[in-house]
Amino acid sequence: MLGRCYSYRQFCSLGPLPPRTPARPDPQVPKDAQRGPCAHGKIGAFYFYAEGSRDDPAFGFCEIELSVQRVAENMMRLELYCIADGYQSARGVGALHPLKIAVLAGETVLGTASWHFPDVICGHADPMHFAADMRLDDGLFPKLDRVELSRTSGESEPCA
Repeated sequence: MLGRCYSYRQFCSLGPLPPRTPARPDPQVPKDAQRGPCAHGKIGAFYFYAEGSRDDPAFGFCEIELSVQRVAENMMRLELYCIADGYQSARGVGALHPLKIAVLAGETVLGTASWHFPDVICGHADPMHFAADMRLDDGLFPKLDRVELSRTSGESEPCA
């Protein structure tokens, strides 16, 4: 039986790719940093909560890395890498309720994408990757300053 759930809005500032250090893994996105200029950010966690609850996580994503990269004239690529957290109370179903992602400059939305994520499987911590290309005037690329994961509805299935 599918249950309803929701997420809170989360966002991160964008900056340069972090430098390599022995204590931190290399960035997971963008897949090819040599393709063009890139902005990078991280969100620690993004969870879906059981409807009617303020703090009962059904499932979620952690260690979220985001990048926005200029890949061609007037074209940017949004990439997301995360670990799906299936160690909560439910299995996440992404087919009907995608994760909504916006790229912003200040309060102005410059592009959006919808990620119909693969099911978040109970008892698993699986890596996931998403990429979407968006049209963007080259003059606006340097103004990008954050990425937002919008508050959204979701569906979950209890773990057996």
